[in-house]
Amino acid sequence: MEYRPHRTGVLTVAVLASLAVLTACGKGGPGVKAGEVAATGETLVAAAAKEGQVVFYCSLTPASCEALAKGFEKEYRGVSVKVLRATSPDLSARYATEKKSAAETADVILHADVPFIQTALEEGLVTSFKDAGLLPADHPEKWLLDSEGITGTPYIVDALGIGINTDLVKPQDRPKSWADLGDPKWKGKMNGPHKDGSGYATYYGTVDDHVDGFLESLSKQEIFPDPGGMVSLTESLAAGQYAIQSVASKAAIDNAKAKGAPVDIVFPEPGATGPAFAYTLNPEPGHPNAQKLFADYVLSGKADQALHGANSAIATPQVETEFELLHPNLEYYQPAKVEEVAKILNGGR
Repeated sequence: MEYRPHRTGVLTVAVLASLAVLTACGKGGPGVKAGEVAATGETLVAAAAKEGQVVFYCSLTPASCEALAKGFEKEYRGVSVKVLRATSPDLSARYATEKKSAAETADVILHADVPFIQTALEEGLVTSFKDAGLLPADHPEKWLLDSEGITGTPYIVDALGIGINTDLVKPQDRPKSWADLGDPKWKGKMNGPHKDGSGYATYYGTVDDHVDGFLESLSKQEIFPDPGGMVSLTESLAAGQYAIQSVASKAAIDNAKAKGAPVDIVFPEPGATGPAFAYTLNPEPGHPNAQKLFADYVLSGKADQALHGANSAIATPQVETEFELLHPNLEYYQPAKVEEVAKILNGGR
């Protein structure tokens, strides 16, 4: 877990405990709530600069979180971004604890813990861009989480593809579609995330919505489950233990390639999908003006370009990708649907 304030160096986690004592800015400041800031334009920029910073919790890769922060700081040089980068579950737990204890915490959050967002919206721990009046009228509806108790919440997708070991898979044998993973020649030669993992039920289920029999075909392939995450999966792929990685992150593949590993990624037909990373807001921000300014920035074309520059697999509303996107089906976050997907992948058991 990293807490990174730009321009002023890196704060280690050990220092974080003292921050709540040294500053009261995370306790809501003058009591201005999200969406109550009336300032716009240069007046807003000046007010945000007076606050000095915005606190941003982000669960994308470090490079992607940094790209958003640096892009904003370049645009608004008087406001720095404190970035806390961690996994989505860790950010959820940390933020909830901080909110309930009135400690310094995020002004803006970007993570993929959809079940937490559902609960946090109900409990008032976070608010949506729409409810705060910070959602642009022209924001595309297909880029809003608008089901399962969530409304008016913008999101982006870190699209996943199929990983291949280029020493073990000939160019002509590369999978071209998700259905190709069901080819008997790959039986026992693939690794993938643990079948019971709730985070991947959405991915598997969404693909199955578009590819008839996808889940059933995977159930016959003896895919080695690795609960260690994308980096661990790609390390095994790079070592030649497997020919195919059934779910691969471009960031992890690119990092391995940069070290000379014989790996590559394919974004197959009919399209790629992945976790929905949603933007939410602290209802009582420590830096209300900077929150509004940053909220406006993250939904801009400049922010989308910054993310795409850091990782071309991140799909956003205003930048075209090299692949078609299958927007994630949020129904697969429901416990019953997670269980259903796992049961099919386990051969009906």
